[in-house]
Amino acid sequence: MAELQIIVRDRFGQEARQTVTVEILRPPVVEPARLEGVGIEPQRVVRPRRRVLLGQILLEAAIVNQAQLQLALEEQRKTGERLGNIVLSMGLGTQDGIAAAIAQQLGIEFIRLADSAPDEAALLTVPEAIARRNQVIPIRERDRDLVVGMVDPLDIVAVDDLRRLTGFNIVPAVITLDDFHRALGQYPSMAGTVSEVIEEILPSQFVEEESAEVLRAVATEGPIIRLANLMILQAIRARASDIHIEPQEQRVRVRQRVDGVLYPTMTSPRHIQLALVSRLKIMANLNIAERRVPQDGRIELKVDGRPVDLRVSTIPTVWGEKVVMRVLDKSGAFVGVDKLGLQPEDRQRFEAIIGKPHGVVLLMGPTGCGKTTTLYAILNRLNTPQVNIMTIEDPVEYQMPGISQVQVNPLPGLTFVRGLRAFLRQDPDIIMVGEIRDDETAHIAVQAALTGHLVLSTLHTNDTAGAVSRLASMGVEPFLMASSMVGLIAQRLVRVLCERCREPYEPSDDVLARLSLARPATPLTFYRPVGCAYCNHIGYKGRIGIFEILPVDATIKPLIAHNAPAGEIRAAAIAAGMRTLQDDAVSKVINGTTSLEEALRVVLVEGGPMSLKRPAAPRQAAAPSLSDARGQV
Repeated sequence: MAELQIIVRDRFGQEARQTVTVEILRPPVVEPARLEGVGIEPQRVVRPRRRVLLGQILLEAAIVNQAQLQLALEEQRKTGERLGNIVLSMGLGTQDGIAAAIAQQLGIEFIRLADSAPDEAALLTVPEAIARRNQVIPIRERDRDLVVGMVDPLDIVAVDDLRRLTGFNIVPAVITLDDFHRALGQYPSMAGTVSEVIEEILPSQFVEEESAEVLRAVATEGPIIRLANLMILQAIRARASDIHIEPQEQRVRVRQRVDGVLYPTMTSPRHIQLALVSRLKIMANLNIAERRVPQDGRIELKVDGRPVDLRVSTIPTVWGEKVVMRVLDKSGAFVGVDKLGLQPEDRQRFEAIIGKPHGVVLLMGPTGCGKTTTLYAILNRLNTPQVNIMTIEDPVEYQMPGISQVQVNPLPGLTFVRGLRAFLRQDPDIIMVGEIRDDETAHIAVQAALTGHLVLSTLHTNDTAGAVSRLASMGVEPFLMASSMVGLIAQRLVRVLCERCREPYEPSDDVLARLSLARPATPLTFYRPVGCAYCNHIGYKGRIGIFEILPVDATIKPLIAHNAPAGEIRAAAIAAGMRTLQDDAVSKVINGTTSLEEALRVVLVEGGPMSLKRPAAPRQAAAPSLSDARGQV
């Protein structure tokens, strides 16, 4: 028996109390059933095992170290974001590695869609819009089960929605975000939708010169808005890095740059040019009435749950304003050093250079060759709670947690030079300068390195040895360069052959001669692009870096100090074991990573013929295989 006191209050605060006595009934104890003469023991209750922490799995898999895990956990406490996403955004692991760790933690399957394509019948069970909203891909049917690849396998709401929609028992599996976006391309294309929208835009709505008020009104109508959105959406899903809207005499041409090459994607009537450009200007917060001078703006949006920035640039041409939009996908901004495409011997040199406590590390190459990606990979590797890292960039393309980033702003006078001078009073350990463009920036960067800082920056030269001549032309004394430089890295990007459709072949003598290669005595297998639905019938999928790494050691320093020509420095570096850009490109051709034609397109071939030999097997301390690094730069 027990007494229970009940208190009731009305809205005026008056109380009424009542005490009641209740009897507590205990359920009878039931003995376990035992069959006469058989002696069956009662079954033990199996309690679920405590789930292993994801951080512990990442540590055991050597994806992160203890310091990196602590940094990620601190960020998780601040933002509430899931640990796997934080580790990935910090560039501390790969999508495959983190997805495999999550699958291990949850006890479910991890599926690489590059190796296991979704069944067409399974895809038809879930509409594309629902798959995109929930970031899921139906992979295969199994009796009354539907195996569904999920970017977030803990999304129980999505699982319930899919169960009600399909009638199947949903079996979650883990997939990467990259695989999800690639698999979306296997749904029907949007080409018909774009054509239908263009047909809705009538020529009678436009004249050659519209007022700003009329253009604003037209640019906010449904068809133009849908056309602009579809054009951007199509480009982002195709992994385009740039979108070009180019007015012609009779039409408007739209092209996308995918893996470094421009492809035409849409041709529309001339009469939509003004309205389409005006719509993009409104989205970028630009002046739609100003068509005589170039303008720059920015569009922030989310596509398929991913944050995406578009850097918009307009310029007046003979036939109207041309618009180019640079696509910056923040979800895939950071890659680890192991995803850059470094060969084992180059990886060792690379690690030794970025491990120096002070000095200048320069990256060389033309625009669009992946220098920024490599710089961010280095910063991610060096970013620990024990160091102060500061960057000055123009522009700041991606925000990195734990790093102080400064945007160049010439209007109030914040230039590279002024920012660098201020950095030296901020107690930095590592300084990153987006680009050395002038004499004063070069001198301050060298002085910062000589005073005990590690300085990372870029130069526009063709190879490593050319950096010495470039700095000398800026007035940097040779003895200062020799004292401050620790490493020079030149790089390019080559397209990666699609693994699903590449085909072996024997190259002609002409192609080998153009690459300065001698036909090998032992036949080797070469591959060329074919094209399939997986790679959008291009034959290539993603890009990877080729590198030329020159450590400035005791062999090179005297040559720099005595102002030796670039050719002499290059020859000495090759004699000391440096692999040139051409060497690395040929190595990736032999490995089947890219094609001979692609190597010829990217690398300037110099010197006499080389012999083709299959590379030796990597040593025990080799970097991850190329198959893990493809398409990530």
